[in-house]
Amino acid sequence: MGQARLGDDGRYEGDLPCNYCGALLNQNGRRRTRLYCGPWHRTKTYVTQAVFLVAGLF
Repeated sequence: MGQARLGDDGRYEGDLPCNYCGALLNQNGRRRTRLYCGPWHRTKTYVTQAVFLVAGLF
């Protein structure tokens, strides 16, 4: 897997995997790391966590 590095100027360089699908995301000098490919993967992760939380109550 890829590895992002924090530079001297506070920006990330390198690749990190998407938390949902594992695709490598180039950080392109961002100050905050990208965690998901896009908003749909972020939403799917949130819904999955919410379903497991509610299912765990029963």
